[in-house]
Amino acid sequence: MNQKETLVFDGREVFLEWTESNSIPNNIRISQVVGYCIDNAGKILIVKNKRGWGFPGGHPEIGEKPEDTLRREVAEEAYVTLKEPRLIGYMEVKDPQNESIEGTHYIQLRYLAKIETVNEFKKEFETSERDFVDVNSLSQYISWINFPTGEGQIETLVRYIAEK
Repeated sequence: MNQKETLVFDGREVFLEWTESNSIPNNIRISQVVGYCIDNAGKILIVKNKRGWGFPGGHPEIGEKPEDTLRREVAEEAYVTLKEPRLIGYMEVKDPQNESIEGTHYIQLRYLAKIETVNEFKKEFETSERDFVDVNSLSQYISWINFPTGEGQIETLVRYIAEK
């Protein structure tokens, strides 16, 4: 089941919808690729930047495939390498007043991946910290997880982890 919500972001009304899916919809711009990255102990990788704690990910470069974006962003932000990335869904965003690069209608992909290598962390790029936490502790770090679309993503994540 898809979760939907409307929220105010930077003073604008934004409409969000979480869709669990293993395929990328056509004809909608991909603005972000995010990884739910699991270590060998079953903990989830989170990173801290100027906005607070979140999951590693970022914007695709021109011509870059989503999985390549995921690998690059996770390596840059968290100093880990990944194996077996698997698309588990996407956030569809409708932001009619958005004048930035994302535009007014786009998707943000969500992948589940295993962590292959954990390298020494360096405070470079935009990330100041890295941690590995239990999935049940995520809401202590990331507030949007308690919103409907966040709950939908975490429910999907937990189900996919149980299947592995």
